[in-house]
Amino acid sequence: MKNALPRLTWLLRLSAFASLLAGLGAGLAVVWHRLLTPQLLESALPGQARLYRWRHGYIFYKLVGPEQGPPLVLWHAPGLAVSAYELRELVALLGEQYRVYAPDLLGFGLSDRPALPYSGTLYTELLSDFLREVVGQPALLVAQGTSCQYALEVARRSPELCRGLVLLWPEQDAECWQERLPWLRPLLAFLARPPLLGLLVYCLLTTRLALRLLSAPGQTHSSLDYRYAATHQFGAEHAVRAWLTDRLRLEANGVRVWPPAKSLRCPVLLVQADPDGSKTEDWPRLQEQVAAVEQLWIEARHCTVDRQTATLISARLSAWPGLAPQGEEISKVAPGPGEAHEAPLAPESELTHPTAASVTAQPPQQSTVGSEPVFEAYCVRCRQKTPMLSISETTLKNGRPALQGICARCGARMYRIGRR
Repeated sequence: MKNALPRLTWLLRLSAFASLLAGLGAGLAVVWHRLLTPQLLESALPGQARLYRWRHGYIFYKLVGPEQGPPLVLWHAPGLAVSAYELRELVALLGEQYRVYAPDLLGFGLSDRPALPYSGTLYTELLSDFLREVVGQPALLVAQGTSCQYALEVARRSPELCRGLVLLWPEQDAECWQERLPWLRPLLAFLARPPLLGLLVYCLLTTRLALRLLSAPGQTHSSLDYRYAATHQFGAEHAVRAWLTDRLRLEANGVRVWPPAKSLRCPVLLVQADPDGSKTEDWPRLQEQVAAVEQLWIEARHCTVDRQTATLISARLSAWPGLAPQGEEISKVAPGPGEAHEAPLAPESELTHPTAASVTAQPPQQSTVGSEPVFEAYCVRCRQKTPMLSISETTLKNGRPALQGICARCGARMYRIGRR
């Protein structure tokens, strides 16, 4: 008994000293993070820098590709130190055939990072508004990780905005450390809920050492620098903390929400990782929702889009008739205020002149009234094929001959490939 009391006193003093050191270390980590914020961050993606003025803040995106190319929107997964930069290899390859829009989600990258309740519903609304106001016509959606839920929900609610889906690893986020350290994510989710403790967790996760340990193998020094700068922007912790606590998934009463069965009308390409070549995993939920589903299995141990993965995805899109860049004719519509200005300009929304977008692989369809041929084309505004009025022959910027006219129903400008 006499020896136990001194030992207990020694343990209490040691615990108090350790707690004091931990508190000082935590305070220094937060102060050091604040002193290093903000870091210089510039987009490393090719293309034109644009801003979309959304109701919750400005959304930064890059626009690359031919003006007449079919629109394609890349929607990166939310996560730690992520942005559209994670899909840079896809931007470079797909920008050769598509009109590629590569935005940073609200709270990530170069987009605004307001302090608000981030949720899956918020990002679903952002994707829907971006397609409606910026793209202005049916687009091919390429979503990654948790963002696949947002793309599926938008395709179900507004099928007129989506001509196809490419889902990259729907069940996994962009970070590979969740497979290597499965115990770490639940612990971080618990610690990130209190405001002060959550800020401390974020500061510790965004040190160079932590980012290097949690990044996928083979990350270059420039990639680490970009991720470090992205995490050291004012307000960057808000969306990441919501992601750590699983508030960015679409859920109802704790159950993840998926579109009802047979509710999707567009074709879907499902990309999954198969590190062992066994192809044992599947995604039965999607098979129940839409019949036109193709799967692309990639032998990769980490759910990252490197050059080889991007090449395989691009090749499959080119070979798939349902989502190929050729094979569809679309009308010319004015975009919303989102496609407004380049980023260096003042952040005010301005309407731009619409550009012709278009291509067809089929011969022109025509009907005849008496001896006068009546040409038809697909009108995005009417969402059906309608007769063309005031037809004249023109040449698109890519050199292809086309017919230009207006819709007989709504007056929207229309194009179709071919001559009279």
